[in-house]
Amino acid sequence: MRSNNILFVLAMLTAPAGFAQVQVSEEPRHHKVFDNGWVRVLDVHIPAGDTSLFHKHSTPSVFLILSATKTGSEVKVEPKGRPAFTDGRIWFEGFYDTPRIHRVWNEDDHEFHVIDMELPHKPYKALGAPFTDTAFHLLFDERPVRGYRMALGGKRQLGVKGRPSPVVIICVEDGAAVHVGGATLRKKGDYVFVAAGGKLDFVNEGQGEVKLAVFELK
Repeated sequence: MRSNNILFVLAMLTAPAGFAQVQVSEEPRHHKVFDNGWVRVLDVHIPAGDTSLFHKHSTPSVFLILSATKTGSEVKVEPKGRPAFTDGRIWFEGFYDTPRIHRVWNEDDHEFHVIDMELPHKPYKALGAPFTDTAFHLLFDERPVRGYRMALGGKRQLGVKGRPSPVVIICVEDGAAVHVGGATLRKKGDYVFVAAGGKLDFVNEGQGEVKLAVFELK
């Protein structure tokens, strides 16, 4: 019996790093800043020269890259096909059949900043027509979410009729001053969750155009 215990301990000590992976929401550099059952917003900060733990992505997610940073990764498990890098820095991945298990490191001299927005809500429902104002550019329309890039001109106000499902707005650049849904978004990663039917009046106080990412949840 004692020899069996020793073998078990040795096996644990020599197990591959992937054995100890955690869910992405539990990885220390993925800071959970909001979680209400509809969305789980993870504000990811990896300092220069640092490496995350091995972690698993298994929930449908939207990713927003908010820094120009040279990075690397070691992958243990990967879904078939490459991620759909829609518009370069904002994309959706479903992880319906296969998770991603990996760790990421920062090879640069400044911080790596990402928003990972997990979408645990089910069941999904159909939405009406997409936003039609020219400020919105449709990026993707997937089972749990419809995503847009939004460019709101200086000193512009835009009122949008309340939507039948929640909406999440995320600021993707610094220096903004946009009021929406009772919140003010000023820097990369600032966000607001607007419940179904809530007011979506966008107000840009500044002179220059500001850029946002807008997501209709299903």
